[in-house]
Amino acid sequence: MHKRPASKKVVKSYASLVACVAFIFCTSQSFAAENFLEKYRSDLTQVESYLNNITNLSAKFIQESDGHLVEGKFYLARNPQASGKMRIEYLTQPKVLIIVNGAILSYFDVELDEVSHLSTNTTPASFLTRPNISFSAKDVEITDVKKTADQIKISVKKKNRKEAGEFSLVFKTNPLHFAKMEVKNDLDQIISVSLSDIDFTSALSDKLFFIKKTSN
Repeated sequence: MHKRPASKKVVKSYASLVACVAFIFCTSQSFAAENFLEKYRSDLTQVESYLNNITNLSAKFIQESDGHLVEGKFYLARNPQASGKMRIEYLTQPKVLIIVNGAILSYFDVELDEVSHLSTNTTPASFLTRPNISFSAKDVEITDVKKTADQIKISVKKKNRKEAGEFSLVFKTNPLHFAKMEVKNDLDQIISVSLSDIDFTSALSDKLFFIKKTSN
């Protein structure tokens, strides 16, 4: 038995309702972001200044995901006139190297000697490597700010690339220093990267940000 098709009027009304709900949802997100910007303006400005003043950063890290710990090295080279560069080097098996150089993120499986490439814009890495870091940028949405007596955590998403997940930066305060990064994907899985032995003074060679395969 066939159901009677909905009239065009009913379909149009339903579509209008969906559009209205979507508009309200997007508007509420926008207001939330503006509220964070207003409430934590001083803190956000301080963090922006801290990050934008980084020229070279090298550190050790411990990555935690689902209880699994991995050690590695993290490098960040920033330039106020151009996109920055990043290197994430995993020291334990399986050995993996991630390089961000300009608009390209390269994933190198050292054991398999295989490289794959992604647009940096589809990953959270683009936030730290942009020439000017601003929480009020048009393509950035603040999703949460959590502040305690000795720590502040700022969570953001890219408005046009929400599939990239939520990216959080954690700073210890008094004095302010970079402590941790977190990435939460659309399944609410969290990858946490805790930094240690941070060095801001040592120059970083350009060779760090290129992949040299072992085979031709």
